[in-house]
Amino acid sequence: MNMNKMITFAAVAASAIAANAASITIDSVVQRWPWNNKVDITYTVSGGQDVAAGVFARIEFTANIAGTEYLIDGVHDVGASASDGTHTVTWTLPIGVKSDSCTMTAKLLSADNPSGDDYMIVDLTKTSGNITWEGLLATQEASNERYNTATHKTDKLVLRKVPAGGPYPTGDSANYSSGNNANNTATWTTAKDYYIGVFPVTQYQYQKLYGSNPSYSNNKKSAAGNEVTHRPVEQVSWDDLRLSTTAPTSSIPTVASNSGTFFQRLNYITGNRYNFDLPTEVMFEIAERAGATTIYYWGDTVNTDYIVCKDNSGSKTVAVGSRLPNAWGLYDTAGNVWEWCLDDLVDGDMKARTDAFTPAWTSGTSRRFRGGQNWADLSSVVGFHASYRAGVVSTKRNAYIGFRVSMIVD
Repeated sequence: MNMNKMITFAAVAASAIAANAASITIDSVVQRWPWNNKVDITYTVSGGQDVAAGVFARIEFTANIAGTEYLIDGVHDVGASASDGTHTVTWTLPIGVKSDSCTMTAKLLSADNPSGDDYMIVDLTKTSGNITWEGLLATQEASNERYNTATHKTDKLVLRKVPAGGPYPTGDSANYSSGNNANNTATWTTAKDYYIGVFPVTQYQYQKLYGSNPSYSNNKKSAAGNEVTHRPVEQVSWDDLRLSTTAPTSSIPTVASNSGTFFQRLNYITGNRYNFDLPTEVMFEIAERAGATTIYYWGDTVNTDYIVCKDNSGSKTVAVGSRLPNAWGLYDTAGNVWEWCLDDLVDGDMKARTDAFTPAWTSGTSRRFRGGQNWADLSSVVGFHASYRAGVVSTKRNAYIGFRVSMIVD
């Protein structure tokens, strides 16, 4: 397969799912070019999974390239949805595969979990084959319950998709119209999907991957439902996470062994395929608001059901997921810890950013953080505003800044 040629393809009938007469057809298989190993597979499902009825399905594609078969698992490799309709997924060709003799087939199989790519799950106990995708359950609330578990605060890191498109709101012209932290009302249309952590990275997850736990609260009293290891990791600097020599506009250097910073290790154990990193400010606020245009992501008045603050935590961090999530099932986007963002601490209105995925950068040494902190009391609620912005030097380590993982889909 030449690197700039279209893959030819064939389709096959699908196996039945439950009592349905299910079928799948491949509509097109197109290799991106020039010199690109990404292949976009468009397919149509009829009589597939019915999430509302609790009937789940998964897809397996088989590519035959010059006589060699490659099994493409829809759950582990591409996040393929088996629900009715037309879908497109992207497969990364193995390195060195070149041939014009190519066919592709697909089949539907029954499954225990809903297929799709709404959630990306990284198994931190594995060093290869550790990515799976899952679709939403019948309601967002049901998915929230599925992922707000000890497993997804320890051995599995779960991220939620923010689909390309929009318009997504950010900003608050009433409160942040001018000054160094200006953030006037804006809307964003995104050209790519991205994923962002359902929770801030926990102490357990950081130690699992990095080998140590620097958190101030790691020796605090634990209790059922508020385990210390389930609390956000803190006392990690921006430089600790990415490398001080890597500008916000540059990708984190890959490593050839499980070593380096947290993000270098996370990228390594997932095959250096996904470029996990911090979110930009715009990405963070889009995700925090989940479509809301109010002062807080839940409304215009303070509600401590959503935030970890001095008044309900004793000036301590608490286990992630202890308060209510936003409309997209993300927890702790206000309160518990501030969270590092990719951007430099550049003066000027966030509305002026060129796009959601390009961080502000001037070569300065300070970085943005967002999301509010655990020891702010209700007399200083500004820190919990969805549009509030602040920053500190990139070397700063303290007990009130953590982070969550993001990934932009190529």
